[in-house]
Amino acid sequence: MNLFCARFQRASAATHTLLVTFWVTFALLTTKVHAAPFVPASDLTILERLSTTPGESARLNQSTRAMRATLARDPKNVDLAVRMAQQYVSRSRSESDPRLLGQAQAALGVWWSQAEPPVPVLLLRATIRQSLHDFSNALRDLDQAVRREPGNAQAWLTLATVQQVTGNLPGAADSCRKVAPLAPPLIGITCLASIDGSQGRAAKAYDALNNAMVASGATGRDSGGVRGWALTLQAELAERLARPADAERLYLASLAIDATDAYTVAAYADFLIDAGRAADVLKLIPADTRGDVLLLRRAIAAKLAGAADAAQLAQELGQRFNASRARGDRVHLREEARFELAVKSDPINSLALARDNWVVQKEPLDARIALEAAIAARQPKAVADVLAWIESTQLQGEKLAQLAAQAKAQ
Repeated sequence: MNLFCARFQRASAATHTLLVTFWVTFALLTTKVHAAPFVPASDLTILERLSTTPGESARLNQSTRAMRATLARDPKNVDLAVRMAQQYVSRSRSESDPRLLGQAQAALGVWWSQAEPPVPVLLLRATIRQSLHDFSNALRDLDQAVRREPGNAQAWLTLATVQQVTGNLPGAADSCRKVAPLAPPLIGITCLASIDGSQGRAAKAYDALNNAMVASGATGRDSGGVRGWALTLQAELAERLARPADAERLYLASLAIDATDAYTVAAYADFLIDAGRAADVLKLIPADTRGDVLLLRRAIAAKLAGAADAAQLAQELGQRFNASRARGDRVHLREEARFELAVKSDPINSLALARDNWVVQKEPLDARIALEAAIAARQPKAVADVLAWIESTQLQGEKLAQLAAQAKAQ
């Protein structure tokens, strides 16, 4: 997702890139997708609205128990197993609790360890592995899925996501081209625009999205979910092109479609923080937010604004990261690196975490925190490979360019 993994997982590979990218719902793909599970372009994408009230939570738990009981009676019911695993994955992302991914794995039962399980299981297994940053095994699953079902749009989109997150931009572009004839036009164009935007062609990607959304609006073929994905990506591209007014307009347009989309909220919060508008972040993200990624943005803004809850937020986040480490969970390395730098003011620890993170995922946000930490720690040589990556991809962005110049000058 993570925030894609990137971009699409952020693809994006993300992701952003997630891509993004990424962030479409499986229901929006054509019937050629063969009912495969949806993999979001980002770890922040909302897959399902989960209940927060006691009554709703009780109903959700009751539904899970009912599925579990049915699956126990019919353990070879692959459709039910996939639905149950999808629910656990959705809850894991919504609640920022990777432990639920273990329950998703358990729901897949005997299929999990099979060399050639049904393709829906392959895609969901890849989703879980990618969520745990087991990218190599996720890629193996996805390679098998597209080999067995070359007309499966969801498989190609998911593959593009993981390729982008891990820095294989040419591979991600090729996968996006495979998506294009299998899905509505805006999906394929957004997928490719995410890759172009990460390879020095931000203006071209921005214009392509603009034209695609005009055409999509005329035909009405795409839903708000796809349009929101495209708008958020276009907002990020506008930032890279130093067009802040356009970026804010597009973020707000995306949030008008879905004000609770976690990826867009986080990206807009970062935009506001960079603009020196910490108070607006405190209005955007409530204090009781459950997701670690959003809580991090609020904690940073609270510190910058001198908010009364700044110390409390820092303590809560620290406890969450400590608990993740105790479980052996290394999924939120980028967020923890940013927490160490921006909240705890510890550039040495931040740099170590950012370096570990860079080994597994390579998106603009990963590059940025690595550069920021290295500059603050006065260890520019530690990010020589990050600087080389920025140059080789021709990644655009005023802030990244400033940081790269600063690191080179140290």
